[in-house]
Amino acid sequence: MNKKIFAVFALLVVVGVVVGCAAPASPTAPPAAATQAPATKPPATAAPAATTAPTSAPVATSKPAAPGVVKIVYWRALSGAPGDAQEEIAKRFNASQKEVEVEVQYQGTYPELQRKLQAALAARVTPDVVMFDSPQMPYFAKNGALAPLDDFAKGADSVDLKNYIPGLLADGYFDGKLYALPFARSTPILYYNRDMFKEVGLPDRAPETWDEFADFCKKLTKKEGAETKRVGYAVQMGTTTAHWYFQELLYAYGNDVSDDKFKVLIDQPEGVAAAKFLQDLITQGIAIPGTGPDGAQGEFTNQRSGLHFGSTGSLVNIVTTSKFKVGVGFMPAAKRRQVPIGGSVLSVMAASPKEKQAAAWKFIKYMTNTESNVYFVQKTGYMPISTTAVNSQEMKDFMAKNPEFKVAVDQLQFVRPQASIISVPEGTEIFRQLVEKLTVGKVDPATAMKEAAAALTKAYNETFK
Repeated sequence: MNKKIFAVFALLVVVGVVVGCAAPASPTAPPAAATQAPATKPPATAAPAATTAPTSAPVATSKPAAPGVVKIVYWRALSGAPGDAQEEIAKRFNASQKEVEVEVQYQGTYPELQRKLQAALAARVTPDVVMFDSPQMPYFAKNGALAPLDDFAKGADSVDLKNYIPGLLADGYFDGKLYALPFARSTPILYYNRDMFKEVGLPDRAPETWDEFADFCKKLTKKEGAETKRVGYAVQMGTTTAHWYFQELLYAYGNDVSDDKFKVLIDQPEGVAAAKFLQDLITQGIAIPGTGPDGAQGEFTNQRSGLHFGSTGSLVNIVTTSKFKVGVGFMPAAKRRQVPIGGSVLSVMAASPKEKQAAAWKFIKYMTNTESNVYFVQKTGYMPISTTAVNSQEMKDFMAKNPEFKVAVDQLQFVRPQASIISVPEGTEIFRQLVEKLTVGKVDPATAMKEAAAALTKAYNETFK
């Protein structure tokens, strides 16, 4: 089988702006409720084997729909504002027509949702629509769990696929077929405490390079005797975050993480150099692992660190809740400046009956239309996914009022897809363990990268070959 699952990433510049992207969920998102839904039993061929054994199988808890109405179940990730916005769009969808009723069910972070979906497939009780962190989708498409959307896209209830940003739509293809539409897209950006910068005499801008980033961290670090009161940076340690931000550092150092044939490259010299740089920040005492109860973002918003890498999807929340002036800048460069795009796509399950698949298509078409996308962007900070959303007057007004958001959009000229190996179900957890070894365990970088490369290769051979 052809294992090349990522299409060539293309960006579209619209009115001088490159758009679209996706983001991981917050590392502090609460665990999902135990209730999981859907109503339909898939055929035996629809379920890939679960590689991470869940603690329990999902339980169907969907309420019956009114007579003549097709009831579908949507499994979502993302808490806080992105979760609330999804709930609101679903309510608007239900109110907009009388043929389909969607029930939204929160399933936790992206990895939690993925594990629950594996359990649901094994139990043959699945939802109808699923939100995926974009690198997760090919695994389920490969195993036949997702319905191809090509016929829906060009059928009676069609959409203009050319309206979606090409690089974002490309994430929805596997083996030449369309399995997903883009939804919550973002890139990582650098947030900084402007008040703190002013206090220590730093310029009111983000550091341009990783070397300058380390210098800024030194100046921001504050010690009183043997006690460290403040550091420059708290490292992202979560399963939904560690791989994304460490990936950017690897890209910047000239390491590609893996190639399009899934060969793992992180143990090459450039990857080891990036790992040593991260570890040196810790050993110098100018950065800490973000292992506190509120994660790395909590260290920043509580002013225990002055620099923070976060999703553009966190922009509205960070800017509006922080008790200090927040600055936003590009991710730092080293040998090059490259930023991994992330975030979610929406798919339809193959196990659902045809009438539910058609209803599910109507729902994801509504979730990604111009009006819904503009609303979602304004409520969350995620990126526009279509040219009509970019060109809408409402979006232009929003950009004018939110210059920080424009910084995030402008950075999209440097984006590239996440590495192919991230598609492996265990991939994000292996990266989390790697970052933990480097920052908490202080394992030799060359050894840590070699072990992680072996683990990623083994996971790929067990699930994709």
